[in-house]
Amino acid sequence: MILDKLVNQYFDDLNENDLHIIKTIHEHIDEMKTMKIQDLANYAHTSISSIHRLTRKIGLDGYSDLKSYIKLNNFTEGTTQDLMELLNQDIQQTMKYMEQLDFHQLNQLIDRAPYIYIYGTGTAQLDLANDVQRQLWSLHKKSQVMRSERDFTDGLGEIDKDDLLFIISLSGESKNLDEIIHMIKTRNIKYISVTTLRNNLLAQNAMFNIYVNSTPFYLYNKVDNSSFLPFYIVFDIILRKFSEWKMGR
Repeated sequence: MILDKLVNQYFDDLNENDLHIIKTIHEHIDEMKTMKIQDLANYAHTSISSIHRLTRKIGLDGYSDLKSYIKLNNFTEGTTQDLMELLNQDIQQTMKYMEQLDFHQLNQLIDRAPYIYIYGTGTAQLDLANDVQRQLWSLHKKSQVMRSERDFTDGLGEIDKDDLLFIISLSGESKNLDEIIHMIKTRNIKYISVTTLRNNLLAQNAMFNIYVNSTPFYLYNKVDNSSFLPFYIVFDIILRKFSEWKMGR
């Protein structure tokens, strides 16, 4: 993404409101060429002064400098991609997200859950869900992968209020997801969203969010692709953090 390099560089100086503004910029990236600062403030539900503070935090001189940076990088990203550097940025940014995670709460949720369910919204997500189940088994946690949307909707009635559900989605937006979330909420099921960092329906309704950085890129044949390696790293970290927490109790 366009601002990832600056976010990586200045992440320790950014707060939740700064990250929310950056998410809003990405959501309206095409409009940023002509968008006034007041319009961005309205979209992000923040103040103009907060936007000015953000631009200074990430090493820019102001809002006009931010717009120039976005225009320049829009052109650059459209012409070339260093694929290995993109992967490195995704991993480093994901590691920074994990440093901000409330592992104490997450560890308690995992520990208290009699049963853990994992649902992935696509083929690659399902492969990841199978690996997550393997990790949970190594923790001696009972778990089940819901292997299709039909299995998921049919199985919701089996999930107890004390159980825990992980939902893995690249974008957090997919067909029928709003219907699925409605079914979850009416059953008072606790779920953790695992998505890329963007304003999405899945994360908005989750009781706990885990964010991953996965920048879309083009292969030599112009096929659009996204890496799931950062997602695997996230769950590997969760396994290690939970094990450390249990040993330290």
